[in-house]
Amino acid sequence: MRVEVSQIDGRRFGIRARDVEIIVDDTIEDGGPGDGFRPTELLLGGLGACMMGTMITFAQNQEIPISAVDMVLENETAEHPERISEIRISMRVSAEATERQVASLRRVAAACKIHNTLLNPPAFSFEFAVTE
Repeated sequence: MRVEVSQIDGRRFGIRARDVEIIVDDTIEDGGPGDGFRPTELLLGGLGACMMGTMITFAQNQEIPISAVDMVLENETAEHPERISEIRISMRVSAEATERQVASLRRVAAACKIHNTLLNPPAFSFEFAVTE
């Protein structure tokens, strides 16, 4: 997988993957236009989409009928170092499922790739160069 991030202007960035681009910028309160996502919103959105997609795929494979799924993800922040210190997730699923199937859906949703990555951080490498 490859994702490219480029500065558009000031603290406004374009993020590209495949042939899709989204904008990341400051909120209006922070002096930006406010029409793009914030980086933490992308993290929360990616986590939610991963959990939801993993669970829906499992439900389809197990023939568990699901008619609707929605989620709300919220975070708290901490300082020194600045980071997300808590993520709260509320998922609602409309499904015709037994208690055992519901427990499986919950377990599978929490076992998505991004959730597992946050629980078991990957190794990082970082190259930095100054160009003229």
